[in-house]
Amino acid sequence: MPERPIILFPTPERASKEKGQGFPPLIVKRPPVSRQYDRLRPAFKELQEAFEKKRIQLQDSPAGMDPEYAVVFEVVGSVNSFYSAVMRSKGLDWLFEQDAIAIEPSEEFYYVGKEEAPISGKIYCLMSNQKALEELLHSWDRFSKGEDVFARGYKGLRDIFMNIVNVRQWNAADRIAETGVMEYWKDSLSIDGDETVPFEIELFYRRDEDKRKNAERIVSIEIEKNEGKVLRSCVIEEIAYHAILVQMPRNQVQRFVESYDEVKLVRIDDIMYFRPICQAAFQSMTENERWNGKAETFNGTLPDPIIGIFDGMPLQNHPLLYNRVVVDDPEGYEQGYQVKHRAHGTAMASLILNGDLNKEEILNQRVYLRPILKAKVFPNGEFSEEVPPDCMIVDKIHAAVIRMFGTNDDSKGVAISVRIINLSIGDAARQLATEMSPLARLLDYLAYRYKVLFIVSAGNHPEFEMMIECSFDELKNKSIEERSKEIYRVIVHNQRNLKLLSPGEQMNGLTIGALYDDYCDTIETGRAVFAVEKGLPSPISAFGRGYQSMITPDLYYMGGRKFLREDVISKNSRWVRSNSAPGCKVAAPPYNDGTMHGQSYSYGTSDAAALISHEALKCYEVLQDIYINETGSLPDRDMIPILIKAMLVHGASWDRLYNRMSELTGANRQNMEQWLGNGIPDISRVEACAENRITLIGTGALKRDEGNVFHLPLPVDISSKVIKRRLTVTLAYFSPVVPQRQAYRGIKLWFDVEGAEKLADGRMNTDYHRVRKGTLQHEIFERVSAESWDEGNEICIRVSCKEEAGKGFGLIPYALFVTFEVAEEHNVDVYSKVANKIKQLVKNVGD
Repeated sequence: MPERPIILFPTPERASKEKGQGFPPLIVKRPPVSRQYDRLRPAFKELQEAFEKKRIQLQDSPAGMDPEYAVVFEVVGSVNSFYSAVMRSKGLDWLFEQDAIAIEPSEEFYYVGKEEAPISGKIYCLMSNQKALEELLHSWDRFSKGEDVFARGYKGLRDIFMNIVNVRQWNAADRIAETGVMEYWKDSLSIDGDETVPFEIELFYRRDEDKRKNAERIVSIEIEKNEGKVLRSCVIEEIAYHAILVQMPRNQVQRFVESYDEVKLVRIDDIMYFRPICQAAFQSMTENERWNGKAETFNGTLPDPIIGIFDGMPLQNHPLLYNRVVVDDPEGYEQGYQVKHRAHGTAMASLILNGDLNKEEILNQRVYLRPILKAKVFPNGEFSEEVPPDCMIVDKIHAAVIRMFGTNDDSKGVAISVRIINLSIGDAARQLATEMSPLARLLDYLAYRYKVLFIVSAGNHPEFEMMIECSFDELKNKSIEERSKEIYRVIVHNQRNLKLLSPGEQMNGLTIGALYDDYCDTIETGRAVFAVEKGLPSPISAFGRGYQSMITPDLYYMGGRKFLREDVISKNSRWVRSNSAPGCKVAAPPYNDGTMHGQSYSYGTSDAAALISHEALKCYEVLQDIYINETGSLPDRDMIPILIKAMLVHGASWDRLYNRMSELTGANRQNMEQWLGNGIPDISRVEACAENRITLIGTGALKRDEGNVFHLPLPVDISSKVIKRRLTVTLAYFSPVVPQRQAYRGIKLWFDVEGAEKLADGRMNTDYHRVRKGTLQHEIFERVSAESWDEGNEICIRVSCKEEAGKGFGLIPYALFVTFEVAEEHNVDVYSKVANKIKQLVKNVGD
């Protein structure tokens, strides 16, 4: 144990929740009922005619087939009661809601006092049969004449009419636009020769199983008519997901590219989206260096794995991994996976177990690894490791996690000791848009269901190199500061194309961006130069905020560096395609002829995520010591991932990067989380305390409208000195999700600090409102002053809970980390005074 270990809070005091704070809403001017009725009548008439046309088309279909359409309501503001009303209405089936693009103001709709400002709106989509639509219109007709026809529980139907800007069918353009499938089809036609083209079709999720089966049957019949084939189907009720994997001949895909709106398949009403297959692929080289290190010898039995890895097949017999990787390969991926192609899984396992080899932090741990990638070899001898095209990534990850933990409490899985899963992949075909990707929804559900922390890479954009406008010679001749400014200018200009890759927008886990940093001392040359200053965010790391402006990536960490070089044809800049330094030093497949073990240098968000998983293992070892020292037993297994989630973030800050990034990008504090998230973690700050710093851990569980209060006594004399003080508070939990609601997060927990007005009230780092949007609230408060402070004073941290997108959820466990410190130069013994006071409080409670 360290001289000054982290200590546990006493049991918190039960209290009611703190009322949330918000901004007063803007007032929207809407047209009167009569005008709204006249304005919408043509749109509803068009829908009625479409229903009638479809009814005639289906009159020879099997008995009982009722024509249905996906109907889209574009509305101003939000109608929270609409969901409840639809769920009560026969013939209406809720599909989804999402943020709409900003609605242009008009004479009919505008903000009072801000007539020129775009209006925020939403899209509601539901499946309706003809009878339900006619009943809606009949009720609307009577309401417009002054009748009160909407009974209790159905007021949302009334309110939705008053807020509709437009109503229409879900159409072919909706199924194609913003999914990237058109570009994918075009690329496939240009490079895949005579091979069939695989892609995914996501269907609207229907609560009724018979309707789901019927929808899939209708789509499958039409696919066969187009000479295609259904390879797989996947339904996951908990995330409202229904999709099929299909393959089509090239001539049929050509029809989609040329005129998709004329293809009957694209017009089927049960189809939500056409999507590319998951394009998570890692291009690798084979010129590894010879590894001449000494293998570690681990005495005794190694513990059961705490961390699981979903990745490529590793090189289990490499001395740096030997006997420390438990490979679970139920699908037989190892067959045909040549040793020289086992690069990415080997690198990730090496980083998690050993850290960057240049730092030498080898841990006495094992990991569980499930292969989900396969090697693809190209004619020139190069290869990539990628998700196989004959599977759906959502289905594969779902099955892999169920295999690990079992289907229920009575069914044991193959890796039940795992509390953290490292997923260092990003789907290049799925950048964050207006809704959560199915894979992100899946991870959030699995995290809550199985109490497991997913550590995910934010995704790489190596194609960024092609966006640099100046030639390599021009870039090379700039100073490193000028080069950094130029490259970040290009990123800001192209940020729409450099967003998070699925599943990086997940809410319950941690998403990691990459710093352009490593432990190499390599210097640049006339032919190869660094892109930006060491330690800044990597140019290839996915950029921007997360879903609903959540702070994502959560953390940035070392992701290695790569040189830029000149492209011999275009004379522009290109990343060096080499396994040589600089970068994160990792174990690798054999050197050249295969007679020696290899090493190489890797870079990107995969490495950053793996190194955070390495730090998670260190946190786990620290937590074990803390709990055994204070309670005599290990922490509850379900609390471990939540504790580690909070612990990894608690030491993070912008301290050493904010000013520099502000100078280079011009970004203000409100926008800096796009570049820095919650900051760069300093794990040493949560491994032990110091004389001037104390950290406490609190845990609890809350349900709606409940609260807990933690008391932090601060018997520190600061009355006569100008002293710099800092208070850091981090709250983490897993929320259930409601996938078809735009609010998405089922439960919200948040903390408020009470009594710190004089002690530390200057908020640092991230925006006050944005830190409460996900399942992680991390805030830093500072103050420099001389204040009157009684040694009996204390700070209270109130944790509150309320329901957001759903109802009926039970207790939600959480972890709270709190650190109070003063600047070292003041020689104030914070630790002893606070620790003694806490021990006295615990003793008093016990007595």
